[in-house]
Amino acid sequence: MKFVADVMLGRLARFMRFAGYDVEYNRNAKDDDLFQRSRYRILLTRDRELAQRAAKRKVYFVQTTGAENQLEEIRKSFPLQNETPRCLLCNYPIRKVKKETVRHLVPPFVYRSQSDFFRCNRCGKIYWKGTHFERLSRVIQFSAKSNDRKTK
Repeated sequence: MKFVADVMLGRLARFMRFAGYDVEYNRNAKDDDLFQRSRYRILLTRDRELAQRAAKRKVYFVQTTGAENQLEEIRKSFPLQNETPRCLLCNYPIRKVKKETVRHLVPPFVYRSQSDFFRCNRCGKIYWKGTHFERLSRVIQFSAKSNDRKTK
């Protein structure tokens, strides 16, 4: 499943990418751009008017507020088959890389304190399991546990 998120759902788009969803997001996208992209993707929106205008397209109206709750809603409605994290910037899958290959690309403290590094092959962004990763992981785990409780 592939998604495109409207401008109101930027934080949700980042959470979804971290969880492994393929979701396009452009904070400057106009409705016509979203309609065009929704020919190939499911349009996620909180805008009722936009959802009604896109009725002939694949559209999902996000009911909840707050990115954590919205992620929970998405996970319930669209369970993932493959949880490959994606780049938070460009949506491309990220891959683990050898530590030595990023030595010159990360701060010295990060290089010394971390053992696992990931890289986006499209935009080159480097990721490691620091405090930001831990916070996002807690959100993802909370969402998964919450969905498990609701399905039982």
